Amino acid sequence: MTLIKPQARFNARAPTARVVVAMTCAVIAMIGIAMPAAAQRKPARPPDLATLDLEQLMDIEVVFAASKRHQNPREVASVVTVVSSAQIRQHGYQTLADVLRSVPSFYISYDRNYAYVGVRGFSQAGDYSTRVLLLVNGLRTNDNIYEGASVGEEFLLDLDIVDRVEIVRGPSAAIYGSSAFFAVINVVTKRGADLNGGELAVSAASFGSYTGRATYGTSFKNGIEMLASASMTDAAGQSLYFAEYDDPATNGGIALDADAEGSHKLFLSASKGNFAFEASRAARKKHIPTGAFYTAFNDSRSFTIDRLLLAGLSYDRAFAKGSINGRLHTGRWDFEGQYSYDGQAVPNEDRAYGEWIGLDVGATRSFARSVLTVGFEVRENYRQDQKNWNPEPYEVFVDASATSRRLGMFAQNELRIIKPLVLYTGVRQDWYQTFGTATSPRVGLIYNPGSATTLKAMLGRAFRSPNEYEYRYGGFNYKINTLLGPERITTVELAAERRIGPGVRLTAAAFRNNITDLITLTTDTVDGLFVFRNAGHIRSSGLELGFGWNRGRGITGDVNMSWQKTADRETGVRLTNSPQRLAKAQLLVPILRDRLTAGFNAQYVGARGTLAGREAKEYVLTNLSLLAPQLLPHLELSATAYNLLNAAYAFPGSEEHLQDMIAQDGRSFRLKATYRF
Repeated sequence: MTLIKPQARFNARAPTARVVVAMTCAVIAMIGIAMPAAAQRKPARPPDLATLDLEQLMDIEVVFAASKRHQNPREVASVVTVVSSAQIRQHGYQTLADVLRSVPSFYISYDRNYAYVGVRGFSQAGDYSTRVLLLVNGLRTNDNIYEGASVGEEFLLDLDIVDRVEIVRGPSAAIYGSSAFFAVINVVTKRGADLNGGELAVSAASFGSYTGRATYGTSFKNGIEMLASASMTDAAGQSLYFAEYDDPATNGGIALDADAEGSHKLFLSASKGNFAFEASRAARKKHIPTGAFYTAFNDSRSFTIDRLLLAGLSYDRAFAKGSINGRLHTGRWDFEGQYSYDGQAVPNEDRAYGEWIGLDVGATRSFARSVLTVGFEVRENYRQDQKNWNPEPYEVFVDASATSRRLGMFAQNELRIIKPLVLYTGVRQDWYQTFGTATSPRVGLIYNPGSATTLKAMLGRAFRSPNEYEYRYGGFNYKINTLLGPERITTVELAAERRIGPGVRLTAAAFRNNITDLITLTTDTVDGLFVFRNAGHIRSSGLELGFGWNRGRGITGDVNMSWQKTADRETGVRLTNSPQRLAKAQLLVPILRDRLTAGFNAQYVGARGTLAGREAKEYVLTNLSLLAPQLLPHLELSATAYNLLNAAYAFPGSEEHLQDMIAQDGRSFRLKATYRF
């Protein structure tokens, strides 16, 4: 994803592609046989959460990501937020990054190429969200080169086919292993029966942005359920001004036609009985307007392309006192970067390619006073290639190929000591071919004295293994450190929730993180080369408060605030790109009963330090969305204004940017229409 990262050429006839094509053809054939058996269907309407009070909402909320089994959020030993498909529609969220902006202690950075996730005050400049584990229906989507979580337009799914987003804050390596460092995000897709028909959607937005989507889902009489969706986006982008390039030789600092973005996404799921199949593919191309990595400014030939393909065949069977599940899955990640430099006729090529296959198996068994969950995972990375070269004249700077394997086993027990008190204990043991073993324990205590109150105390330890880039990158002015090991985090968390009456909820959470052996890019004083070392020691602490209300068909809303301090333990200096204060508010107001609603949300982000020692100022973003779900039969219309008050704000740049701060968009608009049949 960058010029300074190793990459490689690839074979279009990759084994992963053949496996996925064969699996997909078999599923399509199965669906085709079932089509005549389809019953008459009526368009399904998404549930209107505004008609439910808070207590009803709490009863239907479910989360899978915390323990790899479905539970009410009050019953899991983690701090959990669930964002529903209705909330996504009502607030006009366009990307997963938009969803995460509304979550307590989360914040987003955008360098006009990628969106990056910050959690509880930690988001290193240039880090591709490697300390967040991103799942789709429980399947890991982080690639096997950078281990990054893609949350912008490059995310695997169109948000219109998402049923809910589960966000679990705190380390979850005791269940998931590496990358479950600060948080786990599980995106759950809709099922065919949720649509029970077809949907066509189009939208037009500011900056020459257009989208289109076609989706069909149904459940057949013979038990087969399927969902298929295809979507695309195309955005011309903006002409952007950067003061750092304000010179006649660089077009006065104005980048013309260098901000375009386009993507397409495909998703297919089918299930029958205990078996299910899923396949998804996303590809995105983004031009780079910032002149990153010292490329020629105002040159539209510099761009990045990300392609991700995932497929899995799963088996899930429930018994009277437990369940067993397994999933065989495969994936392919393909990155291409093209970078144009002054005086270079043909741009530099930067490539990364990864392929993997994995098997996940788990089982749950209920006893008189406890629930035991066990499982194991194995993953074979049989392609991890990185290459960087100049085509003319041909010169190779980086050419690295590797394979690797990792294994993991975990066990978790939920013991009901007395009726309102549950003790969670869990541990996971991982083995990596690169560095060896890592042990991740977790302990949690949940006290539910009644239906209105929940108290939680959690203690956990997690790790993040060096990714392939950090472990094997060598070239330019970088060298390899074969002794690089995992970084680790120890967390203590306390959480409380109190419901007042039928429609008010108060929440509070406090945490303290201690990060050791942080993987840090350093300079060797002997030879002057860059090298990754386990050198950082970070301490972070914070407090989260929330207030939500929902009294059925009236006004509903949510307010949350976060205070956090993340600093180097040795020097006490606060980390860059680390706001100390965050506040979010959401409000939903019915205007014409269920025919028109207004959704308002606002986000305050405190000041963040930059690499140059300056400060990106605090800002407030406000968004307003109008939704008419039944203005005409089968037709839904929405209109959204983003950054309604036209706030001027900027995010800290990273080392590859000449800009210390990168300005963000002003006011923009989107109109969207969805037709259901």
